[in-house]
Amino acid sequence: DKTFGFDSAVAAASEVIRNGWVEATSAKRGVGIVKLMGRDAGFVAMHAALASTIVDLVLIPEVQFKVEDIMAHVDETLKTKNFMVIAVAEGAGQEHVATGKKDSTGHTVYGDIGVFLRDKVNSHLKPVGGRSFYIDPSYIIRSVPIRPNDHIYCSRLARDAVHTAMRGYTGVCVGPIHNIIVVMPSNLIARGKRHVKIHSSGWQSCCQVCNMPANLTGLQHAAK
Repeated sequence: DKTFGFDSAVAAASEVIRNGWVEATSAKRGVGIVKLMGRDAGFVAMHAALASTIVDLVLIPEVQFKVEDIMAHVDETLKTKNFMVIAVAEGAGQEHVATGKKDSTGHTVYGDIGVFLRDKVNSHLKPVGGRSFYIDPSYIIRSVPIRPNDHIYCSRLARDAVHTAMRGYTGVCVGPIHNIIVVMPSNLIARGKRHVKIHSSGWQSCCQVCNMPANLTGLQHAAK
């Protein structure tokens, strides 16, 4: 269902988003931009936006976008309420900031979508007196104290992992499926990564709560 630490990360991210909202509302035509963890999937950004209820645009790795569509949405939002909040996962928009480099482990070095978006918004709004407020919380979110739900969850996983090992199982992981802790082969877990499903109720709810235009949700493209 989810990894340990996810609830704590979402809780911390939603608080940082509120900081972005405070900054955005402090200036005329202010746009708060918050970059959140999510190299290959947008679950943290999506859930943090749903939890905070004050985000106007969420950008995730699963949905490609055009910069001009973002600026059009910025203009429309500022026209309506004079401020805006954007949550962007760190792996979003790599088609715009690709580095073409690999690190020492062979993984792709991602470009900084947060800085890219900050600069684009600033250039777009400068002629009309607007500006962005960029927040990159980075390890502030990764290092927060564990929240109660995660504490209970981790304790539950630890106990079941010990019991599984004492029963003689090897090459397996323990984790919840529909809130029931089960034993799964490790190679099954390592086979691939989970991604936000564009047609899921979670993503569609996020798009509706944020009042995002269809061309930034991925739904328009996915329907074709």
